[in-house]
This record gives sequence, structure tokens and C-alpha cells, in this order.
Amino acid sequence: MAMKNYMEDVVKEILRDLEKTQPIHCPCERCRKDIVALALSNLRGKYATTPEGEILARVEQSDRQVRTDALLAVMQAIEIVREKPRHQGSIK
Repeated sequence: MAMKNYMEDVVKEILRDLEKTQPIHCPCERCRKDIVALALSNLRGKYATTPEGEILARVEQSDRQVRTDALLAVMQAIEIVREKPRHQGSIK
């Protein structure tokens, strides 16, 4: 089993959920990746390298505090990317 940061799954899921309810940022792939990267840089990673660790990481993904922290990090990242997008040209 390869090493995996399960917080990445949480952050991407939260971003997808936010996008369903409102257009919150530029939809280009670069901005999406910047949001995920910024959010993850402000969260403690949840890594697993064994099947047992994977189970523990998945259980922790559903923890309310973990999800709240991730939501706040995503929302902050969205604001940063919205203010200073790094994509080329104008995106509508």
C-alpha cells in the first residue's frame, strides 16, 4: 500500500459540496488545485501506509472536528485564490 494523505479526500469532498450549493470561485483546474493545496497546507495531514492505518484514517475523516477544521481551511483558501488567482487570461 502506498502512503496516502486522507485529509486530501476530506478537502476535495468539502470543496465539491460547497460548489454544489453556490459558485464560490473560478472553476478552472488551476484554481481548484490551488484551493486544495492551500487548504491542505493549513491542516494536519492524516497519513496511512498500512491497511490498519487506512481504516483509522477513514474513521477519523468522519470526525466532526476534523471536518470543521477542513471546512474552515477550504473557505480561507477560496478567499485567497479568489483575491489572487494564478490562472492565465480571463475566466468567466
